[in-house]
Amino acid sequence: MTVSFQPVQILRFLGAGSVGLLLYFLILYFLTDVVGMWYMVSAAIASVVNYGSKFLLQKFWTFRNKNTETIHLQAGKYALLALLLFVANLALLHALVEYAHLWYLTAQAIATVPLTVVSYLVSRRIFAN
Repeated sequence: MTVSFQPVQILRFLGAGSVGLLLYFLILYFLTDVVGMWYMVSAAIASVVNYGSKFLLQKFWTFRNKNTETIHLQAGKYALLALLLFVANLALLHALVEYAHLWYLTAQAIATVPLTVVSYLVSRRIFAN
């Protein structure tokens, strides 16, 4: 199955993803700097909120997929994608903070770029009609 390049869809993906990403960074900052939690635990909690908030937005708004008959299959695939992105995010975050000695928010911003590309490419396959 070929999926064509769709600039409007990419913009919707980025818009919907921005909601989750904003929640992610707010929770990451709050739990780390205000509550005093270790940044890796804060990142884990923030990731759950991030991916949970994006599934329905991506399915119904970004990819305009109205099919609810297979939503459980899509949710399973999306959960697997989220888990893999979660692990990759934590690995990149840890490497950039501990070995590249970057501030955790800068490291997270850098890690977000390649993970967003992967997320889009896989998500459009999951939600393809």
